[in-house]
Parts: sequence; C-alpha cells; structure tokens
Amino acid sequence: MGVSALAALAAAIVSCLCPTFADAKQKKSLSPATQTPTAKAADSATPPNAETPAGTPTPSPTAPPKSDAQAAQKPAQTWSDAEIAVERAHCAVVLQRIHAVAVPHAPIREGACGAPAPIELMSIGKDPEVALSPPAIVRCDLAEQLVNWFEKDVQPLALKHLKSQIVRIETMSSYSCRNAYGRKTTKLSEHGLANAVDIGGFITASAKTAEVLDDWGKPEREIVAEAEARQKAAEEAAAKTAQAGVAGNPAQGVVPPIVPSTTGAAAAGIVRLTIVEVAPNTSDVPKAPAIADANRLGGPPPKPVKDRQRVRPVAFVGSPSIDNPDPEMKAFLHEAHEAACKIFGTTLGPEANAAHRNHFHVDMAPRKFTKICD
Repeated sequence: MGVSALAALAAAIVSCLCPTFADAKQKKSLSPATQTPTAKAADSATPPNAETPAGTPTPSPTAPPKSDAQAAQKPAQTWSDAEIAVERAHCAVVLQRIHAVAVPHAPIREGACGAPAPIELMSIGKDPEVALSPPAIVRCDLAEQLVNWFEKDVQPLALKHLKSQIVRIETMSSYSCRNAYGRKTTKLSEHGLANAVDIGGFITASAKTAEVLDDWGKPEREIVAEAEARQKAAEEAAAKTAQAGVAGNPAQGVVPPIVPSTTGAAAAGIVRLTIVEVAPNTSDVPKAPAIADANRLGGPPPKPVKDRQRVRPVAFVGSPSIDNPDPEMKAFLHEAHEAACKIFGTTLGPEANAAHRNHFHVDMAPRKFTKICD
C-alpha cells in the first residue's frame, strides 16, 4: 500500500474516534448538580464485582440500624450506681419502722428481671419473731406489707382458731426470673421483680401446722365439677337402662317413665334416690390433684407429713384429709387469705386455679382500680 493510501486510512480512523473522546470529555466536565437523577444513581451504584476497600464496613441490607426507640426497649444489663443508692436508702428507712430481720442482698439483674437493692428476709414480727423458712429474697416494700399483714391479721386469727401464735412461715418461692404462672408467653411475674412470695403453710408455737394444700378444703370449682360429672354420669346410666328395657321388651314400644306421675311427693324422692345411687362411670369424673402431683403446682416439693410434726386440736373428731380438713385450720386459712386481699396488690390461693392449689401467692403489683383476690 502506498504512503498516500496509509495517510488516508489514518485520517479516517481519527475522524471516527474524535466524537467519542469529545463526549467523554464533556461528561467529565459536567458538575454533579447538572447530572440527572438517573446518572447519579448509575454513578453511585457499586459494580457487582467491585471490592470494598480495606477497613471500610459493608452495610448489611438485612440489618438496618436500630432507632432510638428500639434501643431504649432493650433493658440495661446492670443497675446504675444512682439506682442502687436510691433504693438502698429507701430500704433503710423502711426497715427502721418495721419489725424484721434482714440482710442486704447483692443487686440482681437478669434481662427484665431483678431488683437494685433486694434483701434476704429472715424473719418478721416481734414477740414472737416469725422465721421464714427458707428466707425470702424480696424488696423492702413487700417485707413491710408482710409485717403489717402478720401483726394486724394473721397472729390474731391464729390465736382465735389455733389457740397459739405463728412462729414459722413455710415459704415456697420468692425471687424467680420467670413469666406469670410459669407459662411461656404471659407477662413477667412479680416474682421476677423480687416483688412476690409464695407461702405453703404456717407453724404455731404449739407445733400445729396449717398447710394450704391439706387444710384449705376442696376448692369450689372442684366441688362443682365433680357434681356436674356425677349428674352427667347418672343421666347416661339412666338412658342406657331405659334402652336396655326397650330392647328386652320390644312389644312395649314405649320407654316406661322412671317414676309414675301419680306418686306425687313420693315420686320426687324416688327420682333423687335414683340419681344418687346410680353408679357413675368413674372414668368421667375429674379427679383433684393427688398429693404427689402437688410438687408441680409451684415452689419446691412439700415436706413429708412425718417431718411437719402436725398436731390437730383435740376438739376435732374424724380423720383429717384434703377433703375433710380440720374446721379451725380451714377457718384460719380462709380468713388469713381474705385479710391479705386488703393489703397486697394480688392475693391468689386454691380457689384461683390449680397452679395455686398448694400455696398463697401475695405480691405488690400496682393496681389502678381493684386488687386481685382469688
């Protein structure tokens, strides 16, 4: 190829490339303000295969930064010095005005559970001093109300019904980081705030023992459930008897009435007798929790009967049992429970539910309108 031909080819190549270089130079000279949103987005996008410079954190699209409100919802892991100091000062004032023996307990913080200045409550009252067995880890305000309840109500009731004062409380639970009633999805229990105590029984100076499980008596809900089950079983048994009568005498064709309508007042008596005496299907009758099952109701297992040194009043005749408690023991427990309802934010016992069949639960939960009493 001649020189003139080469020169012409070079000129043609330059004329094709010049517009591209010019456009690139023009784009580079544009200021950010003059670029369109589309251009900005394209420029700011990270190429798929680009590497992040060393030391530069890569934002995670699945973990956006938490807002201040979200951060505030997470409880602190420890109590501040100020919170501990304020609560200890308050506790010192409370303990000076009540009859109680207690030792300071270290601050407790387990997530949402705990208390900045709990105490280990050893005993309450004076003349006699009532020991808590085992000692309870509680807040001082709860200790104060326990003292008030015992001095104003429990001890007078013990003298009235048991002819002796209480010298020991059988505690079943105090501080415990858990939800209400031991469930998985309910709100935090007052036990988790060191603001509740469970009481299984009371022991007097004369060695009489009033146990909630043994001496409360059968709860009303169990009595009603058993009566309904017996009625249902009796009706089913009567229906089966009537069907058997028709099958044995098909010519009759009509089921005879259980009681002739002409017997008047005597007929009613026969009807009641029939209902009572028909043997129910015991598999349909709900049974109350056995003593062995009481271990799962709340707190530690109850002590064996032989270790309680149970003493019954001489006036009681019969064999005491859960269904047949001593009337004075029963009256003491019911009246002590009723008095607690006027003092504590929450008072629960055997009538509340099966979970409280073997103990009293009292706590200082604030109530806006009405205290809970069951």
